[in-house]
Amino acid sequence: MIRNTVRALIIQDGRLLAIKKERPEVGVYYALPGGAQEVGETLEQTLQRECFEELGIDVAEHKFICIREYISKNHEYSFIVKEVHAVEFIYECRIKATDTFISSQADVGQIGTEWIPIESIKQSVSESDQISKPCKFPITTNDFLKEYFRDQGLELYRNTNYES
Repeated sequence: MIRNTVRALIIQDGRLLAIKKERPEVGVYYALPGGAQEVGETLEQTLQRECFEELGIDVAEHKFICIREYISKNHEYSFIVKEVHAVEFIYECRIKATDTFISSQADVGQIGTEWIPIESIKQSVSESDQISKPCKFPITTNDFLKEYFRDQGLELYRNTNYES
């Protein structure tokens, strides 16, 4: 079964808001907030719900930036979830002012949220050695962030086909 999912790219003051996760088999890693679309929900409603569930925040503005396909069996965490085939819709988001994040329904393995400096992300996504990375992302997220931050813009997505 193929499912639609959304991901939020929330950047503010030179930092990216990420979900911090930990799994015994993987260690600590980061993911973009988001999740699966429910029946009867628009993608924008899914984005709002997922950001509220995982981050405890309301999305004030959002702009669709790209689609990427994710097939779990083709990636490094396939031993965790083997049968996921998702079409991910990624949105740049702005959030309403908030002091704290309170997750109402944290994901499995979610241990918190973190504002990661963009410079740390750029260093992480360009490092091939997992040990020297300031922050670890799954390969598909790593590749997306590498392309996104290469020129700080979206021009790269206009004529590129991303496959997983």
